[in-house]
Amino acid sequence: MNDIIIGRDHAKILFKVLKQIKPTPKEEEEDRHFIEEFLRRLDEITPKNVEVQLAGSTAHGTNLRGDRDFDVFLLFPKSYSVKDLEILGLQWAKKAIGKGKWEIAYAEHPYLHGFLEGREIDIVPAYKITEISERATAVDRSPLHSAYLMKKLSESQKDDVRLLKKFLKAAGIYGAEGKIMGFSGYLCELLIISHGDFLTLIDAAANSWRNPVFDIEYNQPVDELRKKFPDAAMIFIDPVDSHRNVAAAVSKTSLSIFIHTARRFLENPSLRFFIPPTMKVDLKWMKKQIVMRDSAIYAIEFEKPKVVEDILWPQLYKFAAKISERAREQDFSVFDTEVWEKDNKCIVLFEFEIFNLPRLKKVIGPPLWMKKEVEEFMKKHKVMEPIWFEKERILALGKRKFLSAKDFLIDVIKRPGPYGTPPDIEKIIKRRGAKLIEVNDIVKKYTEYLHGYLKKRNIP
Repeated sequence: MNDIIIGRDHAKILFKVLKQIKPTPKEEEEDRHFIEEFLRRLDEITPKNVEVQLAGSTAHGTNLRGDRDFDVFLLFPKSYSVKDLEILGLQWAKKAIGKGKWEIAYAEHPYLHGFLEGREIDIVPAYKITEISERATAVDRSPLHSAYLMKKLSESQKDDVRLLKKFLKAAGIYGAEGKIMGFSGYLCELLIISHGDFLTLIDAAANSWRNPVFDIEYNQPVDELRKKFPDAAMIFIDPVDSHRNVAAAVSKTSLSIFIHTARRFLENPSLRFFIPPTMKVDLKWMKKQIVMRDSAIYAIEFEKPKVVEDILWPQLYKFAAKISERAREQDFSVFDTEVWEKDNKCIVLFEFEIFNLPRLKKVIGPPLWMKKEVEEFMKKHKVMEPIWFEKERILALGKRKFLSAKDFLIDVIKRPGPYGTPPDIEKIIKRRGAKLIEVNDIVKKYTEYLHGYLKKRNIP
């Protein structure tokens, strides 16, 4: 194991962590009474041919202390249409929530996200199936997941899943949603089943993972799976669906963070890998960093579009990438970008290494032997004698449209469409406008976010 021995120190840390993250007997008893009563009430509301079933981490016994949320499925027979499934499912869910608060959320079809007695409940309508070939909607497979996990997970492995979830949360890569692009709870459970326990998994990730591929039920050839999922950073075939990659959401960045953090934990086991210390904001340090960087930091701020998170966040990341690409086309150099959300606002930060440019620029034309293209280039750029050559290529003098990165970003705000802005962001900027914020105001308005950005990219 590369000279690192997993031993008593690692076990001590895991024991301490479990004492802090495992639900207490009191919490488990309270939650058991709560969900039993809720399921009973929902069962009374629904007809006999619709089954009410608890799923998710609470059902599997892999939930963390304080995570008092529940996944409840309303399992319909195939005789119901998808439309009936949606309408009736929401109707019964609202009635069961009663005086509690609720909102409509969306997966493949709408479901109810409810808030009752300090707990959160997702009530999801789906079809009752016994094998994946019967699946009619994406959520139909979830009860099959629960059945598989409750059969495969041992009691000790449930605690290992909890350790893995906490480890990933501390690293900021727990969750398959578009904002995080990390490891889902189901993937965590499967990783523990496939490796046996937490430390064996961490050892494997630290020492042998590189574009890892797992298929614990179907044993499909690795080369075929890589061809089937060519863009996946990681592949873990769903044990109940041979055509699905459970790890599809895991980005290359999240995978890299996991592997690196696993190595660091094995080298020096510590509670901080599970319960990181609170980061204190140091304004003096921040201002010193900004001066030392000698870069230009701006943020585009706009109202949060009214779309679900899994649609919003990929668009925010795409917006940052597109604007960076267009900035480079204008000869500005983008050092890095970051995306935040606060108080119903979206903030996209850009840091520029090269942010001021001269008016003049060299325009490189075609090689001399491309006669037609040379003539067109000369007309377009009004090239006159004497001709300016660089080896075999004709050159022209050009004038830049933007002399500063600030002016470039102002134009993005004025005309978001031509810059490849994703549709929901373009709409909100056109309708509600956007604001360019300079670094001093970012320090004041988004202190903690900027502090985190600088900490990750700090100058020693």
